[in-house]
Amino acid sequence: MRLQDLPIKRKLAGAIVVTSLAVLSLAGLVLLAYEYYSYRQAVARSLTTVAKVIAGSSSAVLLFDDTKEGKALLSNLRAEPEIVAAALYDDQGHLFATFPTNATAADFPAFPSADGARFNTSRLDLFVPVAEGPRRMGTLFLRQELDGMYDRLGVYGLVLLTVLAGSGLLAFFFSGVFQRTISEPILALAATAKVVSENKDYSVRAATSGKDELGYLTVAFNTMLDQIQASHSALQKSARQLRFVTDNALVFLAQTDRDYRFKFVNRPYAARLGLRPDDIVGKRIPEVVGPEAFESFRHHVDAALNGQRVEFEMEIPYSKLGPRWMYVIYEPERMADGSVTGLVAVASDITERKQVEREIARARDEAVALSRTKDNFLATLSHELRTPLNPALLLASERAIDPALSDALRADFATIRNCVELEAQIIDDLLDHTRISHDKVSLEMRLLEVHTLLQSAIGFVQTEVQQKGIDLRLRFQAHPSHVQGDSVRLQQVFWNVLKNAVKFTPEKGRIEIATSIREGRLFVEISDTGHGMTSDELKRLFTIFSQGDHAEGGGSHRFGGLGLGLAISRRLVELHSGSISASSPGRDLGATIHIDLPLATELEKHSESVVLTHLSPNLAAGAPKVAVRHRILLVEDHEPTRMAMAYLLRRRSYEVVTASTVGQARALAEGGGINLVISDLGLPDGSGNDLMAELSQRHGLQGIALTGYGMEQDIARSQAAGFVAHLTKPVAIQALESAIAKIITVTGVDRGSVG
Repeated sequence: MRLQDLPIKRKLAGAIVVTSLAVLSLAGLVLLAYEYYSYRQAVARSLTTVAKVIAGSSSAVLLFDDTKEGKALLSNLRAEPEIVAAALYDDQGHLFATFPTNATAADFPAFPSADGARFNTSRLDLFVPVAEGPRRMGTLFLRQELDGMYDRLGVYGLVLLTVLAGSGLLAFFFSGVFQRTISEPILALAATAKVVSENKDYSVRAATSGKDELGYLTVAFNTMLDQIQASHSALQKSARQLRFVTDNALVFLAQTDRDYRFKFVNRPYAARLGLRPDDIVGKRIPEVVGPEAFESFRHHVDAALNGQRVEFEMEIPYSKLGPRWMYVIYEPERMADGSVTGLVAVASDITERKQVEREIARARDEAVALSRTKDNFLATLSHELRTPLNPALLLASERAIDPALSDALRADFATIRNCVELEAQIIDDLLDHTRISHDKVSLEMRLLEVHTLLQSAIGFVQTEVQQKGIDLRLRFQAHPSHVQGDSVRLQQVFWNVLKNAVKFTPEKGRIEIATSIREGRLFVEISDTGHGMTSDELKRLFTIFSQGDHAEGGGSHRFGGLGLGLAISRRLVELHSGSISASSPGRDLGATIHIDLPLATELEKHSESVVLTHLSPNLAAGAPKVAVRHRILLVEDHEPTRMAMAYLLRRRSYEVVTASTVGQARALAEGGGINLVISDLGLPDGSGNDLMAELSQRHGLQGIALTGYGMEQDIARSQAAGFVAHLTKPVAIQALESAIAKIITVTGVDRGSVG
């Protein structure tokens, strides 16, 4: 049979089903394609991050030709089960070290390919450079299997097929409902016309379906018959219209009396139970839905029969349908005198909606758990990265100011100290990003002098400015130059901008720092004659993890960094009610960073004194001298840190006793004679916070927390435990000495030891 010869109801049903399945299929294929490419990008980013971490640690291995250490470094990839192969190549492209150990040279590329990621059908190969400064030491190769991606796509495909099957059934079901709305009025009108024409029976009427063209045609036709049998036709029309509306409603309708007996149900209500309306009318509710289901909502029925309008959602255990979530409204049916004779029920099956809500709640919980896991991972990563840096910074900061050493040696140690501090700054940037993304940044707002802050920030880059022969020009024209802000955070902003200017400015270039006042705001502009930026780079300059074109694709990445500094700076400036932007004429034409902050009011200036706090102050000269020999309990499980710190404190005339566990510290404290506690927080047999709380309560001791955990919640927990200072590793010896001296001065422990 030709398509045009099919009945109209079949055409409508087919059109609805085919359209629904086509739309769902297209949407599903788009989602599968999106998931495929999103997963590839996520895998590439994740593997690149791992590669950069390993590459950063591999330069020394290649520099000193330490094959054993190279294999040991690659063996850490056992913690990444999806990474099946890794190799280090030297600068000649020869295999230097491989992972796993049982792999042969044939399992790896003979020579490293160009830097970047390469996908094939089953795996991802990644080549990244291993460099020491501008010198390329070799190449790191990582290979990751993509089985997880195909498993996930398989699951998505199965879900898509299931959705298509279910949607096809639903579309078929609803097509039957919708096609009747169109075809039945036409068929009814045709049948009525036939009866009138052949039988001359003017008592028949065509059912009115709506207010469209068919509805108007039906009304017009029935109007011609109204003159013959008006009263009879009106009654039939009303009855048919009521039944049509209720039977085609998208809700379940029912009417009962006070004895729980059905007086009316619409067709959808009966059809969902596999019955007809006539099979239900006259029966009591428990007989139709089941005794258990009726008892679950009986109290709502009774409330409606007592005159209350009831509206509720609940899961009802139907005897035939099983558990179904229903949204129900009960409206009391009243007589003219107000007495309740029964109720009218309007119900909708919301089981699918509840399932979606549960899925949304589950996804939300998973997202929260994932966020919490990420935070814990970052905190742990920070601790693990900071801890080995601590003894290096302690010893380097000590030697950098040791007058017994030559200028050259002090300069070498100063370089080591600066490198460690820069590494620590990268870790701080990662944590700052986490704090900012969770709105956990707290500011200590004080009256600040911006020119002093800028001079302090310049001090951090002065060495590199001199080494590169950069012409640094200052045009401080803002008078006055006071703002309300957090000194540490504003110096962090200025330092980030200056650091970038120095990094991207070539030797013998120029950097200019200018301040001015316009319309009650203080403007700081830092310009350079360096690398410059394109319009596309300017658009993403302040985006998290975004870097210039030099770091994209096959770029050399010679300028380094994670792309966090300016993004963090933008948020910090915004928290100070300011703004930050950038401009550049183009590549190799330099760039300018514009920062504006609200000027402090006269009232603010007179209510506070100007306070400046440097990010890394040199505390050696200002540290109070130790008048008596104080006894310090040092609790630290990291042996290099413990040995370095004990050595440096003893050089400063402190008596130091050490412990590596909570048990050892507790035993030493019981022996008495301790003036001060310096403790790590993560110890092998317990928490440093618990230890401090115990020592504070039992012995009245005060302490300094020295730990790799530096999140706000870590600081809050240490303060709650009784620590009076919280120093985050790595720490310079001068900062530790200053904290000790401050506690000794404030608490007056000179008066004797505490037993």
